[in-house]
This record gives sequence, C-alpha cells and structure tokens, in this order.
Amino acid sequence: MSSSDSADNIFKWEERVCLISGRKFFKPKVSGSITPAVGMFFKSFEESFAFYQRYALAAGFSARKNTSWKNGGGLVKIRYIVCSKEGFHVSKEIDSGSVDENSKKIVRRNRGSKRVGCNVHVKLILENNNMFKIYYFEEEHNHIFVEDEDIHFLPAARSIDYVKESFISGLSAINIGPVKTFNIMKTMYGGFAEVGASKVDCKNYRRDLNLYIGEYDAEMVVRHRRLKGLFWADEQSKINYTVFSDIVGFDATYKSNKYDLVFVPFTGIDNHFRNVTFGGALLGSEIEDSYRWLLRCFVNALGSEPKVVVTDQDAAMKRAIKDVLSRSRHRLCMWHIWEKLKTKVGPVLSANIDFNTRMTHVVWNDTIIPEDFETEWHSIMSTFGLENHEWLKDMYDLRFDWIPAYYHGEDLAGLMRTTSRCESENYFFGQICNPRCTLVEFFSHFETAMDIQRHEHRRNDHDTSLSYLQVQYSKQEDGLSISYSCKRFEQFGILCRHIFYVLRYDDITEFPRRYVNRRWMRDVVSNGSNHCNIRFDEIGRNSEIVKVYREIIVANEYVVNRLVGDLDELCRYRDHIKSYIDKADEVMVAATPPSRKERFADIGGNLEKSDSMIRVPIKIRTKGCGVQKRIKSNREIAIQKSSKIQKSCRVCGGKGHNSRTCKDKVSSNAIGSSNAM
Repeated sequence: MSSSDSADNIFKWEERVCLISGRKFFKPKVSGSITPAVGMFFKSFEESFAFYQRYALAAGFSARKNTSWKNGGGLVKIRYIVCSKEGFHVSKEIDSGSVDENSKKIVRRNRGSKRVGCNVHVKLILENNNMFKIYYFEEEHNHIFVEDEDIHFLPAARSIDYVKESFISGLSAINIGPVKTFNIMKTMYGGFAEVGASKVDCKNYRRDLNLYIGEYDAEMVVRHRRLKGLFWADEQSKINYTVFSDIVGFDATYKSNKYDLVFVPFTGIDNHFRNVTFGGALLGSEIEDSYRWLLRCFVNALGSEPKVVVTDQDAAMKRAIKDVLSRSRHRLCMWHIWEKLKTKVGPVLSANIDFNTRMTHVVWNDTIIPEDFETEWHSIMSTFGLENHEWLKDMYDLRFDWIPAYYHGEDLAGLMRTTSRCESENYFFGQICNPRCTLVEFFSHFETAMDIQRHEHRRNDHDTSLSYLQVQYSKQEDGLSISYSCKRFEQFGILCRHIFYVLRYDDITEFPRRYVNRRWMRDVVSNGSNHCNIRFDEIGRNSEIVKVYREIIVANEYVVNRLVGDLDELCRYRDHIKSYIDKADEVMVAATPPSRKERFADIGGNLEKSDSMIRVPIKIRTKGCGVQKRIKSNREIAIQKSSKIQKSCRVCGGKGHNSRTCKDKVSSNAIGSSNAM
C-alpha cells in the first residue's frame, strides 16, 4: 500500500499495533447510528443480522451467521455473528488411493482461502421478553477493509432482489439471457458498481430457477402421466378463428425447447394479409396418432373445421387430416413440390430455360382452367420426353391437391398455396425462443410473441383507419351480379381489375355490398383485448404487487421526463425518493424478506412430489432433426486420442493426468505429513 493510500484510509479506520506481538489491528470508523453496542435490543435475530450487515458494509467487510446454542427445550438462546474472515480454512486430505489413472473418483481441488482468523464477532442472547440483546461486541479486525470503490464486490452488497428478478424474467421472455441482461442493467444504472449484483449472480439465478423447476417442469405448465402432447388456444385466438378460418396452415418446427418437443403453430391470414396464430401445440412424436389427437383438440377448442388446410407432404399429417378433418380440403405445399422438381428431373432439365418457363406458367398460374392445365402438362411431358417419369406421374395424380387450377371453386383458397407463412411463423417464434428453454420459459416466450403479433395487428388497424378511398356517389345498382373467368374474387375475396373495369364502364362508383367481403374489413376483429389472456410469466406472483410495481416505474419515468429540464427540481425529487430509504430499511427489518426458494415458489408455484404429477417428456428423435452421429468403436476412439497432443504433468512429466492428481505429488505430501507427526 502506498503512503497516499494510507493517508486516505486513516479516515476510514483506526490502526493499533500490539506491543507484545507487533501485529496490527484495525477498528472501522462508522457512524454511531449504525454501529452495534452492548445493550442493544432487537425484535428478532433477523433484525439484528440485517442491522449488523449495514454496519459491516459501511465499514468495508462482510459478516456471516455462526454458532448458535439451544436450551433443553430446543429454543435458540445464543447466536453469534462473525466477520467473514473469522477462523481458518481446513484443507481436506486427499486419499492417495484415489488418484489411480484408471480410477474415476473425483479428487477435490485445493483452493485458496480468504479466512485469516479474524476475531470480530457479536454475541446475542434471547432475553425473557423474547428480544435479542447484544451482550458482547468485539470490533477490532486483524485485516484491512475493502475500499469504497470495491464495496460492490462483497457478497453482502450483491443480491438478486425483486426488481432484478422481474427484469431478468422480463428480458428472458424475449430470449435475452442473463449475461446480456446484466450488461443492459450496467448501462441503465450507470456502471457495474451500481447494479448491486454480478454477472455470475444473474447466471446463477437462472440456473437455480431451472433447477427448482427440474423434473416438474411439465407440472408447472399443465398441473398423472408424462407429457406427450399439449395444445392451447386463448380466447382471442378463438375470436380470430371465427373470422379468418377460411384457410389454415400448420407445420412442425424443431429444437424449440430443451426436451426436443415438436412445436406446431396453426397459422391463418388476417384482414391485413398478415399472419395470425389460431393456437399452438407441442408434440412428443410425429406419428399419425399424435397428429390425429392434435387435430381433434384443434376442432374441439375452436369449434369447427377449416375450409382448406395447407401442409407439406408428410404422410402422417395427410392420414390424420383425412380421418379428422373430413370436411376440409387438404392442400399440399406447392413450394416443397417445386423444390423437389429440380432434383427429380436432373441438372440438365433444371437448367433448361424453356422447360422452367413452361412449367412455371402451368404450375403457378391461378387463372387457367383445369382443362388447359392438363393439356399443357401433357405437352411439356411429351416435348421433354418425361411421359414415363415416375415422380412426375405421381405428382400429376396428386394435381387436385396442389395445382391452383383445381381450387377455383374453393372460396379464398388462393390466400395460401404454400407453407411459407408457417415457415415464417416458425422463424418469428424462433427469434424469441431458444432450444435450451424449459416449458415454463417456452410459454413465456410464446406469449411475448403473441403480444407482438397482436400489437402489430392493432397498429395496422390504426394505420388503415387514417386512409380512405374517395368515391363520388352517383348511382347504386341493387342486385348487380358480376363474375369473371379469372375467379380472383372467389379465390382471394378481393375484386379483380377486370370487374373494376366493368363497374367503371357502367358508371357504378360504389361497390355493391355483396362484393365487400367482411373478413377484409377493418373492424372485423374487436381490439378490446389484443394481449395474451394467460400470462405464464405472472403465474404465482402477487398480481397486486406486480401492478403497483409497474405503476411506480411508469410514474417515476413520467416525473423524470417532466423535470429533466429543471435540475433544481429534479434534485429535490431525488432527495424526496432517497429520504424514503431509511423507512424502507425499517420495513424490511420488520418483515423478513422471503428466501430465494420461497421466491421461486412464488414464481412457479409450490411443488410437492406426487405420483400423479405430469413428468417432463422423454426425448426422442423427430423428423428433420438431422443425421444421428455414428457410434464409434473403442479402437477408433483410441486412434483419435493418440493423434491429439497430450499435456504433460508438471510434477513427474507423465501424461494422462495433471499436477493435482499426480501420484508422486500425493505420495510426497503423505510422507511430509507423517514426518511432521
């Protein structure tokens, strides 16, 4: 320590040198109002410990609870509070027989200790009035104290309190991990020292919460068997489905959670031609029975079958749709079939411009009639010698399930021809979710995604309410009926340019009512509630506390924004807030804050082991999850290990172990200890 540092620290502590031993002792200089004294009374031991912690932090050291003594009736009569550097660390002996190279027993690592035998402590005794009294106080330390700039590194100065828990959980709902959350808090609070917690504390909070959830993750979501499938849809989703159930697409996505459950969102198209989610599901397998169960849940929850269902060519999906959605028209994704075409016909034809142009015109054209499609298809097959191509013959036999020409009779069937909307929906959810999350976290992420989607819908309603189509009314024709061979109105519910021309030619300046499809109107869905009805991130929490907490945040932000231009008034507001700190400390002492386990129970609910609980799903391989790694033989593993450069032990120079597990080091330590004895 430099002389300047010593001069600064003279104001923080008093230094005394023992004349006999020459050892130095340090007594902190702390305000008398928070300094313990013999004769002080406290209502509880927790109150006394909180008081001593404030004193310790002000001085620059940490305190911990130590010895307690109980009377014959089991009542705690005496408690000790000591400096965190009290006592000495006792090293555990290493069993020399446990360091054999073939042994799998873990050898404990020797680590440094911060204990230096400090004798500072407080003794409390429970009096007859059920209050704890300080009857002894030793305040001289045998070590210096932590600098003011480093106080935040002390364990007592770090905690994950209610506000930080809420902040970590809130950002977790949008797939921001604890490390990024800590960096955000550092920026918000103005520095690492102001956060009141470390990066490791934030990571440990998420780890401990997941460990608390543990095996009963599924129980916290569903509330007797192991989870194999789950379907959900809230009230707003049901309302949306009653309006936009013309066409529904669903596709499975992978790695959305730590159990590898397949996520299946049901997607439609709203009145702004944007994606709308009707519900979601998690499946433990992709067999036919799983999809059959899922579709039954979908119909039971939403009340009816959709007119058209769009999926890929999954055989299990196809059979399940045929059995359960018997009144729905099943449409295959055109994009998946089109992508296969390139590989099925070979590289020569796939690069042929004429072939690609003609196939694109006949396959993707939604204006031609079925007869024209069949004629042109056969012509292409004949021109390029593909009459006997097995895959193309199969696709032609399936033409009623994917070619637009055969969907002219289905109302609004042209809205969705591929599962690209399902793919984009999966990507949308993937931005907010991650493959390592628990089920509780997954649902929190899903609800965040739904809030975003519904907020966008409301914004689109607002934007369109500010734009109008100016039409000069002159004449209205009742009973007018117009149709055109392109069937644009029948497929999309929107008038085509051909009908527009006819209306203008006949001097009709207002759309006939029958040509205004209600599903495209702005007010087709009520915006009274555009948020997710079930909040998994608030389950178990006291809703009144959450409400008040949010009101405080909003009010504080409002006041700061109003006073930011007046420094004097802003300082008075700051002093007003800080004046409440002492009162808050008194309230906290009177009501002991809940433990971390109690807070976890508040978030996720109390979990009691029961044979009827729903267990987490067992991981299985799903379709599209990638190629399983080949099992390697022992010989191959040995060859790979031999090719790697192995590090040498610093003690004996051998390989296959390190200096901590070296037999020579352990043997020498054992000999030294026996000689000492």
